[in-house]
Amino acid sequence: MQPHNQTYYRLVRDDNTLFWLLQCVGWVGISLLTYLSLSVPYEQYEWSYLGHNIGQSLLGFMLSTPLRYLYRAVWNWGGYSRVVAVVGSAIILALVWSALRLQLFMSMTGERGLWNDFGGWLFPSMFVFFTWAALYHGIKYFEFLQREQEVAVRAESAQRQEALKRMRAEAQTKAAQLQLLRYQLNPHFLFNTLNSLSALITAERAEDANSMLLKLSTFLRFALERDDMALTSLREELLAIELYLDIEKVRFSDRLLVELRVTDDAYRCSVPSLVLQPIVENAIKYAIARAEAGGTISVSAERHGETLTLTVDDTGPDAPAASGDGQRDTDEAEGVGIGLQNIRERLVTLYGYGEQSEVSNEDSPLGGRRVRIVLPAVDHHEVMS
Repeated sequence: MQPHNQTYYRLVRDDNTLFWLLQCVGWVGISLLTYLSLSVPYEQYEWSYLGHNIGQSLLGFMLSTPLRYLYRAVWNWGGYSRVVAVVGSAIILALVWSALRLQLFMSMTGERGLWNDFGGWLFPSMFVFFTWAALYHGIKYFEFLQREQEVAVRAESAQRQEALKRMRAEAQTKAAQLQLLRYQLNPHFLFNTLNSLSALITAERAEDANSMLLKLSTFLRFALERDDMALTSLREELLAIELYLDIEKVRFSDRLLVELRVTDDAYRCSVPSLVLQPIVENAIKYAIARAEAGGTISVSAERHGETLTLTVDDTGPDAPAASGDGQRDTDEAEGVGIGLQNIRERLVTLYGYGEQSEVSNEDSPLGGRRVRIVLPAVDHHEVMS
């Protein structure tokens, strides 16, 4: 800050300095005004008249100074009492100042018999002291409002900064949570695919292995490109699912049938990236892989007003595969439970707690399991804009 700005800031912000500055400037101004309006027109250039002009301003300076402390004392009084104190003090000091400056004038100029003109001296005196009182209160109210505005601006700025910090912290937390959940989900698919590739190579099915490897690289590139994206369009999500199922079709050949039913208005909805992949992976693992004849996986998406419903059905494992010592049922329950829990955590992270999202696991009309996800139906271009 430059020196002249510092001086201005100190004068304006320091009440004591501002008062004495205005007090001096005001009474000097009254002396100049009196000189120009009375002394000059009447050609009163003698030192006695000039001395009286200066003397009456000094008297006014001394009489008006105590008003500052009086007005401070009555500042918090009630409206009527405060008005009486302000007006009454101004009238009393105007009377005193009129008498003093009239007596000073007669003493310094030698003129006599002027007390009959006391009313003419009192009127400008009252005008001066009422103006002094009005300026004092006007300046004090202006300073009060200015400080209140500064406090409000500081409070609003602090609230905005705090809100910004919270938003950044929440965004970082959500990003970390989503990244952690993605790391928990992706390895299962990768390990299964690599095992399938190994089996195909061992069986000397080079063409199938090459096809699976190419589709795997495409799927991984697709997933990695969206690794930092929390949301994507349903159309993009279904492309990822189709890549995944194409890889599994190489593994299961004609044992895997896929049905896809999506309404036209659902394609443009926004969904969590790769939210369907763990559900389809569980269906492959616990239904298709355990059925001798394979099975069917059905993926559907429907938009109903403000909600989007995603459903994954499977035909389930063969009855013999489901029987035995119960170990398969336990593994399936744990695997599906972990997958659904991860999805629920992702949805809570993205949409918050409440009824905005829902995940359910129930019996499917196809004979196996149905996983249903309900999300807010929001167009993806609105989310990205």
